[in-house]
Amino acid sequence: MTERRRLVILGVIASVAFGARLGARLARGEADFWEQSYGFYFDLAQKLVAERDFCLDALRCAYWTPLYPAFLALATGGARCFEAVAVAQSLVGAGTTLCAYGLARRWFDARAGLVAAALTALYPYFVAHDTALQETGLYTLAVAAATLALDSVPTARRPARAALLAGGLTGLAMLTRPSLLPFAPLALGWLWLGRRGAPASERWKALSGYAGALCVVLMPWLLRNAAVVGRLTLTTRIGHSLWAGNNPQTFSHYPQGSIDRSAEAAWEALTPAEVAEVGQAIARGETALDDWFRARAWAYVREHPGRTLAAAGRKLGAAFWWRLNPAKGRREQLVYGSGYVPAMLLALGGAWRLARRRQWSPLALCGAHVVAFGLVTAAFWAHTSHRSYLDVYFIALAGGALTSLRRRE
Repeated sequence: MTERRRLVILGVIASVAFGARLGARLARGEADFWEQSYGFYFDLAQKLVAERDFCLDALRCAYWTPLYPAFLALATGGARCFEAVAVAQSLVGAGTTLCAYGLARRWFDARAGLVAAALTALYPYFVAHDTALQETGLYTLAVAAATLALDSVPTARRPARAALLAGGLTGLAMLTRPSLLPFAPLALGWLWLGRRGAPASERWKALSGYAGALCVVLMPWLLRNAAVVGRLTLTTRIGHSLWAGNNPQTFSHYPQGSIDRSAEAAWEALTPAEVAEVGQAIARGETALDDWFRARAWAYVREHPGRTLAAAGRKLGAAFWWRLNPAKGRREQLVYGSGYVPAMLLALGGAWRLARRRQWSPLALCGAHVVAFGLVTAAFWAHTSHRSYLDVYFIALAGGALTSLRRRE
């Protein structure tokens, strides 16, 4: 197959991805879009357009990271237009399809890349959720693009420049969802080991380029938060999220229901003295409230180490299980399982193919993502939407497995 024909096919696949996502969103209509969404993101976008400010209220100035609200502000201009969001996020989903192609092509070959792109274009969960009013679709693309750039560093003609791009894209992903933070040190280790044959000076250049670009992208937001809330931090949400995942009520609703319902149950179980402490923390400011929740979570972990360890395993099981978390209706579950289960099984075949060829670098990169996500999930919690960005790498591995099966036939 010629390169030109391959690009035409890839363009068709990306167009199908865009059309499937946009069509699915338009078919569900505007009412469903606003009702089944995280409306605070759009509130932040409107505030950004009107006031050039990321403060939703006095206690949420650094609670959410800025990239997704900024994306919504750019896409809509602050107008309540769900079609504009649907088009913009369908384009994002098409971009993820291109990244899946790039990863599978690098790990296997161009044919595997086209198969992975087609699978990503029609992957049921992506088609249904890429256009939802939440950061998941943009985060999936940002992480996939960063991973593709990172994977190119060991073979790039100018690895330092490739590392700069990878670090910058990783920073953008963290500004979309800060839970990617544990991946950064793993990526640095992967970069060092992935260039073992190169001179030490070149390896240090790649590491410093990646870390430097990451810091440059993150620093404006960190300095802004230091000025606004008094702390050099990505988010003031860590304490509350840690407490939501580590208290006696964590599994009162989660994972069958939303963690928000469990957090509400935990709040209702607070004693009057604890509620008074929360009031005092609120009076001291946003970071004080974050510190209070963090302290409560660590106190629970210290008092119940065995229960915390068992809970971590339960959280990981819920995140990677074939059933949706939170649970949905039978039809939604069937559609989700019909995409996720085959992708996971085929990914094992793709991983085995790489292992037989002793291509450890892609496996290590995928493993770094899984480990980073697992650490965050075990410590905090995760719904299916939080894990779904990993499906791009499973699908890329599945593309390699399917092309291998075809060759055998």
